[in-house]
Amino acid sequence: MRIAIAGLLHETNTFADGLTPYAAFELKGANPGLLKDREILQTLRGVSMCTGGHIAVAEKFGVELVPLIWTMAQPSGTVRHEAYIRLRTELLDKLRQALPVHGVLLELHGAMVTDQCEDVEGDLLQQVRSLVGPRVPVIANLDLHANITSRMAREATTLIGYDTYPHVDFIERGEEAANLMAAILKGAVKPVVAYRQIDLMIGPPRQCTLQGPMADAFKLVHELERQAGIITITLAGGFPFADIRDAGVAVVVTANADEALARRTADELADYIWSRRQDFRVSLTPVREAIDYALRAKHGPVLLADGSDNPGGGAPCDGTVMLAELVRANVPSAVVAIIADPEAVARAHQVGAGHQATLVVGGKTDARHGSSLTLTGEVRWVGEKEYVNKGPMMTGMRVSMGRAAVFVVNNVEIILAENRFQPFDCEALRCLGIEPRERLLVGLKSAVHFRAGYQTMAAKIFELDTPGIHSPNLSLYTYRRLRRPIYPLDEIPASHCPIRA
Repeated sequence: MRIAIAGLLHETNTFADGLTPYAAFELKGANPGLLKDREILQTLRGVSMCTGGHIAVAEKFGVELVPLIWTMAQPSGTVRHEAYIRLRTELLDKLRQALPVHGVLLELHGAMVTDQCEDVEGDLLQQVRSLVGPRVPVIANLDLHANITSRMAREATTLIGYDTYPHVDFIERGEEAANLMAAILKGAVKPVVAYRQIDLMIGPPRQCTLQGPMADAFKLVHELERQAGIITITLAGGFPFADIRDAGVAVVVTANADEALARRTADELADYIWSRRQDFRVSLTPVREAIDYALRAKHGPVLLADGSDNPGGGAPCDGTVMLAELVRANVPSAVVAIIADPEAVARAHQVGAGHQATLVVGGKTDARHGSSLTLTGEVRWVGEKEYVNKGPMMTGMRVSMGRAAVFVVNNVEIILAENRFQPFDCEALRCLGIEPRERLLVGLKSAVHFRAGYQTMAAKIFELDTPGIHSPNLSLYTYRRLRRPIYPLDEIPASHCPIRA
């Protein structure tokens, strides 16, 4: 049995400045760069990604894997179409050379957009399908933030999305896809798919599956999956920072040779999500209010989630609004992770550890995340830094900060880094000798993923009301391509059907 595997992942924030080039997919930093052939197996074996799950199942059962390409660029702006075409061509050429194969396992994101294509994953699945033919199973793993389109659901044999946000089930979902592939090839199941799109957009904090309406929704998902005849169910919260027609919530139900059951189950889940739409509204806290709480409580760590400047959703990670408030507040101890600012890092390295310096910090990408701050303080540490994720998300993935510095201003430790990445793992602090449990305030450029490693230690968590291109306040954006009406941007008239196949 020969199974082709590949990965092409990018979460595209169309509100971000600039176009994402091919080089972004080659860049090694928070991600391993562009992997090809056996390098995929060597790099991702045992790593908490879906492909790690594909590899584990295949090697357990002695299945021959045919690795093609695998790449995951940091979330950023719209992808240059020629970059996608180059990657697609590399993947398809390798697949063509590998034929015949018995199946194809893909690790995708589900929210990649180019300047010429709104539905990259739908296009890629269609291209793969045209190569392998209608009978070869093609299964794709997707992010929970995928904007699933009808074309994606039509071209794939099935789609299997994450069940968690923070995403701590990469391996499990990869194993699920690989085990389903084996069952299909043995003739044990005959999957049929029902797709439903819901006219609903959800800001990231309310997509968190640890609490609230999304936790309830996935409880229902798992109950429905236990029905006889149901193979798997994907509930995608969508990526609302992609201004495309099909952004938003979607449901994919896969049943065993029972189309009516798939349709009924998809309708039941979609109806439930729509009935809870008001519960998905996001509430944010002003920065100063959160700081004042910590100063009164005098017990930490109090976590400040600066989700509007989350690099994991395409933001620049050099916003200064949270940092400015912390410096002004003269707090007894705080840390901000991270400010991606190569210029400030270079200056800190010139000054050297143990010396006073005046640095111009942050605000250099655009004016939407706060202005640059001229700060005087101590350069406590400089050097190159790399760490391995030890928490429950992307466990084992190596992260490179590039050159970095710890700059201390008014008891605020500012982690400066050359590379842009989301510091969701505690090792981003601990590798620099900073123990988050010992700080009163911990400011993180993250929307939800930080909860995987930090939630159990937190005295309190605040989702901040800060400006930026990843703000969960969706009313701040001007959408030009998104289908309308859609909740909560619009009042939905009684005559409008909010769920469609």
